[in-house]
Amino acid sequence: MPHSGQERRDPFAVLDQLSGVRRSNVAALINLIAARGPVSRPQAMESLGWSRSLVTRVAIILLDAGVLAETVVTAVERGRGRPTALLRLVVDGTATIGIDFGFRSVRVLLAGVDHQILAADERMLSDSYGPDEAFAAVDEMLSRRMSEYEVDWPDIVGAGIAISGPIDYARNEPSLDSLQPFWSGDVVQRAAQHLLCPITLGNDTRLACYAEMIWGAGREFSDFLYLKLHSGTGGAYVANGSLLMGANGSAGEVGHMVVEPNGERCRCGGFGCLETLVGVPAVLRRFSSVRGRPVQWSEVVDEIRADDVDAHQIIDETFDVIGRASASLCNVLNPQAIVLGGALSRAVTDAEARVARGIAQHALPSCARTPVLIGTLGRDAAALGAVGAVLMRGIV
Repeated sequence: MPHSGQERRDPFAVLDQLSGVRRSNVAALINLIAARGPVSRPQAMESLGWSRSLVTRVAIILLDAGVLAETVVTAVERGRGRPTALLRLVVDGTATIGIDFGFRSVRVLLAGVDHQILAADERMLSDSYGPDEAFAAVDEMLSRRMSEYEVDWPDIVGAGIAISGPIDYARNEPSLDSLQPFWSGDVVQRAAQHLLCPITLGNDTRLACYAEMIWGAGREFSDFLYLKLHSGTGGAYVANGSLLMGANGSAGEVGHMVVEPNGERCRCGGFGCLETLVGVPAVLRRFSSVRGRPVQWSEVVDEIRADDVDAHQIIDETFDVIGRASASLCNVLNPQAIVLGGALSRAVTDAEARVARGIAQHALPSCARTPVLIGTLGRDAAALGAVGAVLMRGIV
């Protein structure tokens, strides 16, 4: 994608001419709404630790400047309680980018800072794709979508990138080469050759969890566990409304819990990891062995839905393992709920019931009734989380 040669325009430049309030306070309220979406004035007070008068003063300035609008949401729309007024951003032409580098595909979102998805696109990639192939696909998709919505690089406040596996954030690179064997070096530096905006890098599962926390199935919970049942098996935990990162950002790698010490070798280098039993590649290997030929994931899904006996047996065994592992995680973390994401969670119509049964059978009584939900964001979850990571860093 060619460089535009333009400096990024500041959609909030008008704020430099405002008086009567500190710009840091103005930026704080704008960034809060960018990260969380529309908020009420009491919610802004709680999140920012401000007095009612300060929230009111800053909100009025931004409303008068046309940067914010206030919308009354009825009790019916909210689903509970009395009508309330929500402050929302009004920033036309300013956008963010979310990129999810998956197992064999890359997904791109173009979204406004008001959380509205403008466009979504996806390209399939080769089994052994590396940065050259991946960013060529990103360039093509972004060029098409940005042109379609008349967005240029000066209008982009930032891009978020989701990759699988642990990340060395000091170097912005995968910290375990075996999980990203065709990627090496600084991912942000490489991406900067293609993305002419600030770049944020994150783990795909934790970003998907963040998206479910802000916009999806996790919104009603302050403490929940997110499990991504996909090509890799990942996890993330939200405690007291915050996503836990761990000492170096690797918290939640539940797919590499050892469940069969003498089991198959995992791509992480260990043996008998949870991922070797319940990851999509593991399911494909077992199904291919039964069929005596290689099979594709779409074929497995079709045969599950056609009530194929072999397919159901393999899926039953897979979810038995997931249920037992979930029970152990509930015993350790005691979440309010478990949210499921990834292709495997969408392959059957009763994934949440299957996992809930495993928890009921194997967890302690205090955890045995932990609710299980399917994430509501589907294939967009990690890319949306990447957008969210950009907004969380702040847009002014």
